Amino acid sequence: MTGQEKIHFTLADGSRDCLNGALAAARRASTTKQAADGLWDASQSVAAADSDGSFFLTARDLYWIGKASRPEYWRDEMTMTYVMANVQGQFNAWSIGDTK
Repeated sequence: MTGQEKIHFTLADGSRDCLNGALAAARRASTTKQAADGLWDASQSVAAADSDGSFFLTARDLYWIGKASRPEYWRDEMTMTYVMANVQGQFNAWSIGDTK
């Protein structure tokens, strides 16, 4: 995967909102401009979802989403596990060629 290649994801509104909330919390807790900027960019990609809940992420966005996958950034650990498993599953499907 190249840094500019975009992967298609779909999350239901509630899951997408939870992910954006975690990205915002991680951004508030960030201690470097690089982290704040990366988390902001990832949140903008998630927020740019179409009406069906689909959006595109780059490898950079996925990196910062991974950085936000810490329980303290989420309302509860079960929600984090559910949303991140959904993102991981869609990435895995893309990586084996199902949606390339």
